[in-house]
Amino acid sequence: MVMTGCFAGTIIGMLPGLGPMSAIALMIPITYGFDPASAMILMAGVYYGAIFGGSTSSILINAPGVAGTVSSSFDGYPMAKSGQAGKALAIAAYSSFSGGTIAAIFLLIAAPQLAKVSLSFQSADYFALMCVGLLSIAAFASKGQFLKAMIMTALGLALATVGQDSLSDITRFAFGNINLMDGISFVLLVMATFAMSEAFMIIFKKMEINFKASDANRDKLGSIKLSKEEVKEMVPVIGRTSVLGFLVGVLPGAGATIASFLAWGFERSIASVKDKLKFGNGSIKGLTAPETANNAACTGSFVPLLTLGIPGSGTTAV
Repeated sequence: MVMTGCFAGTIIGMLPGLGPMSAIALMIPITYGFDPASAMILMAGVYYGAIFGGSTSSILINAPGVAGTVSSSFDGYPMAKSGQAGKALAIAAYSSFSGGTIAAIFLLIAAPQLAKVSLSFQSADYFALMCVGLLSIAAFASKGQFLKAMIMTALGLALATVGQDSLSDITRFAFGNINLMDGISFVLLVMATFAMSEAFMIIFKKMEINFKASDANRDKLGSIKLSKEEVKEMVPVIGRTSVLGFLVGVLPGAGATIASFLAWGFERSIASVKDKLKFGNGSIKGLTAPETANNAACTGSFVPLLTLGIPGSGTTAV
């Protein structure tokens, strides 16, 4: 069940626009005849596989397969462009496995206690958490692009107001269009801003792309081996962001996307001046942090689900 779920989830996660929520929804009819434990194992495997699979398209073509891997493209794609795609994929695999494993241990040990803490969060606490996530965008803005980052943040907040209000049911900015009553899909927006922009860049630069299997050789991807120095650089990052991602995942509604962005911003904020310049340009720490955090957050989202029946993310709600 685990292998089947992970394999199916990885394939689906590579396809921008589908993601773990759609994959698990498709699995529901298949699991009708399963016992609850087997069905949960299969769906959890799909969930983890989709999150990991999304990093592959983020790194190779700068088109995140799932929202939780958007921040992985910040440093993964520059590494791929510099001929280190194999190394970037290896870092993503090691980080994802480590983050998920460490978080699973936390889940076994601290689930009841952490569930009580997550319930103590009020609206003000969630507001503060969202503000931290939005303000961390300032850390992403480099090379004099702070104003552009703030403008796009404001645009994102404006787009989020479209649709029915969750508390009052008042329809906002739908302009009589019934298709806008559900709001603007975040997944579709990510597809448009990342996948389409990359497609236009390829067209304008007249780059020739050949998808023949023979081209996917080791020389093109680069070595997948990591040096001892690179592993030593990854280990402390994995330790920190595993805890961060797990704690964010425990909070209902936070999820892997917020965890990955916070992890990237956190690692950049504590990095040395020399290492800060590498973030966004192919930093190993910059790729390790979000990949570890998003998988740890996936595990963390099971804490309120399994202990209190409250889903920690949209995917666990399905």
